[in-house]
Amino acid sequence: MIFVDRNQPVDGVIVRPNQKWFDDAATLTAQAKQDGPSHKVTGHYKDVEVKKALEKLFHNKCAYCEGEPTSQGPWDVEHYRPKGSVKENSAHPGYYWLAYTWDNLFPSCTYCNQRRIDQPTWDEPVAGPAAGKLDQFPLLDEQDRAMDPDSPLDVEKPALLNPCVDQDCEAYFRYDIQGHILPAESGNLRAERTIELCHLERRRLRDARAEFMAKVATAVECHELALKLNIDEMVQKTRELVELFAAARSPFAGAARFVDRNRQAFIHEL
Repeated sequence: MIFVDRNQPVDGVIVRPNQKWFDDAATLTAQAKQDGPSHKVTGHYKDVEVKKALEKLFHNKCAYCEGEPTSQGPWDVEHYRPKGSVKENSAHPGYYWLAYTWDNLFPSCTYCNQRRIDQPTWDEPVAGPAAGKLDQFPLLDEQDRAMDPDSPLDVEKPALLNPCVDQDCEAYFRYDIQGHILPAESGNLRAERTIELCHLERRRLRDARAEFMAKVATAVECHELALKLNIDEMVQKTRELVELFAAARSPFAGAARFVDRNRQAFIHEL
């Protein structure tokens, strides 16, 4: 997970749905507040305008795992605050009044957003547990839960990191050469819950991350060698390669940046 600024221009343009979408969203939000918990959420939140903007803003990646679902098949327009129910509070109707709120919408692969069993692989032939966000939205203190449109959201302290709010979200995690994602600090509840909620340790994701990180580590090793040999052109080219791996548009950019920051540890593992 890396921070994504929704208000940062991309190619000189703020990436967002068109004004008609926002106008219709405002009308639907007013209707939702009037209807209350009985409101039937329409598909406006996953309109093509939203999908186009989310793909561009998040570099065609899942907001949580940084995989590339848009190039592999269907993906979900995910509600950070769930629209229909909240698993942690059976009395909560869901944040129905935020169903059409742009800032509450993220691109997510189905494995982060929906509940899926961690299917067996050749090397790990027994299925792992089912996981995925679905309607989960734990808070650090349940007493702060916004129960209706009149309740303030800013007092909530979500356990799930928000890649568009938590500017330091990348710093919550560390990685090893096997592709495992771990809390940067042992016992950090937000890191632990984000990994758990979004199933960030699922096998195929972990293996893909490990393969990518091995490439980054090799690029870093080449850069270190170029520095040692004092070959200016090679120093520049290998640095550019590492920066390419760590760029926001790259899959698993957060892991790549971690490798670059901790290069000696990963070079030693090669």
